[in-house]
Amino acid sequence: MKHRNEPLRRKLIRVILLTCSVVLFLTYTSYFIYEYFTFREVTRTQVSTLGKIVAANSTAALAFDSRRDAVEILEAFKAEKNILAASLYDENGSVFARYPAGIGDDKIPRKPGRDGYKFSDFHLEGFQSVVQGDKFLGTLYIQFDMATMYARLRLYGMIAFLVVVLSFVVAYFLSNSLQKAISQPILQLTETAKMVSDHHDYSVRAEKTGEDEIGVLTDAFNHMLTQIEVQNSEIRSFNQQLEQKVKARTVELENAKGKLEVVNEKLVRSNNDLEQFAYVASHDLQEPLRKIQIFTEMAEKAANNDASASYFEKIHSSARRMTDLIKSVLNYSRLSKTGEQFEEVDLNQIVENTKTDFELLITEKKAVIKNDILPVIEGIPLQLNQLFLNLFSNSLKFSSAEPVITISSRVVREKEIRDHEFLHPRERYIEILFKDNGIGFEQQYADQIFTIFQRLHDKKSYEGTGIGLALCKKIVENHHGFITAKSELGKGAAFYIYLPA
Repeated sequence: MKHRNEPLRRKLIRVILLTCSVVLFLTYTSYFIYEYFTFREVTRTQVSTLGKIVAANSTAALAFDSRRDAVEILEAFKAEKNILAASLYDENGSVFARYPAGIGDDKIPRKPGRDGYKFSDFHLEGFQSVVQGDKFLGTLYIQFDMATMYARLRLYGMIAFLVVVLSFVVAYFLSNSLQKAISQPILQLTETAKMVSDHHDYSVRAEKTGEDEIGVLTDAFNHMLTQIEVQNSEIRSFNQQLEQKVKARTVELENAKGKLEVVNEKLVRSNNDLEQFAYVASHDLQEPLRKIQIFTEMAEKAANNDASASYFEKIHSSARRMTDLIKSVLNYSRLSKTGEQFEEVDLNQIVENTKTDFELLITEKKAVIKNDILPVIEGIPLQLNQLFLNLFSNSLKFSSAEPVITISSRVVREKEIRDHEFLHPRERYIEILFKDNGIGFEQQYADQIFTIFQRLHDKKSYEGTGIGLALCKKIVENHHGFITAKSELGKGAAFYIYLPA
């Protein structure tokens, strides 16, 4: 890891020096091995030849048992300074003569060995048979000193070391000079890349020094800078256009926001005025209605004919309907004020309260109420109570046979929430199903029935103000939910209420 972070120049010098050192080491190692074994073989051949010559000259001395001749012959080894010791044995193996003359018995073998020469420590020693014709006369022993060879090898080693040192010095200066041809263009390319990276100036270009691989790399790098410069220019132009569009759009949005705030303020005032008007009108209209009913009753008592009674009954009916309508409008206007606090509401208790309120009508119509165990939710108790009252009233009213009302609930699955456009994908919902077996309606009117004052039946057949289901929708929306209906004419209706769990 340390070498990886070094400059390229050092890496190139290290590669060159390492290559030189390996080559020199292998060269001199091969040379030393060759010289060592060659010198040994040459020395063995020379000593063997010398031994054969001396052995041939010693035949007469051994044959005539002339020790003086034998000593004189061995003295000829003085001409070879590397001969350390020599001895001549007779045919019985006893020492006949020795060289040098005063050499001790511990320096030469006591008995002759087999013919041949071998290296031992720092010496070469061996035996040579002395033969005349077919007759064995004795044995010659020679001990040769190898110090000369080792001294020669040491000299070669010193010479090799000096050559290696000199080669390293020469290689260093050559590599330091030659590596610039490779490292300099790369360093220039690196400096250019660093300048681009630090200053984000894509107009600079790297200088091309040749047509080699580095030159091709320089061309590619310069071409890349050109492309980036063009792209940056296009991006800057696009950003300027986008900024202008954003500024223009911001001005438009600010103007639209100002207009929207004015319209919203007017709408809020209008809604407040409408709510106040609906409340005041509903409240104030009840007083004249009460007076109409009172005076109608008084006039009815004063008149005794049947025609007057019929007229007075119509006046009573219209006044009662007017009273119900005013109360419904008053209730609807109150739902716009959503300041009530949410709290835990047990829907099972709401159902029981509603059953109690409609106890006489349920008994009269022989209605059957079936309900599962409903959940406890966060809501406004008074509004939820009104929701169930309107739904019960609607089912009991619009029935031609004995009413059967079924109430159930379930947790809405995540996939259904995602597929439903009116439900928030991050909320959890419960579905309350309110189903009856009444007269029903055509499915095309499913949205119309939740509009205020919208009726699908005439007033003579079924009483009502046309506000009940509109109240239900308003209550569900106040609870951040959604209500819808499915029905078929003559086969009852089903109301699906989705409320946050």
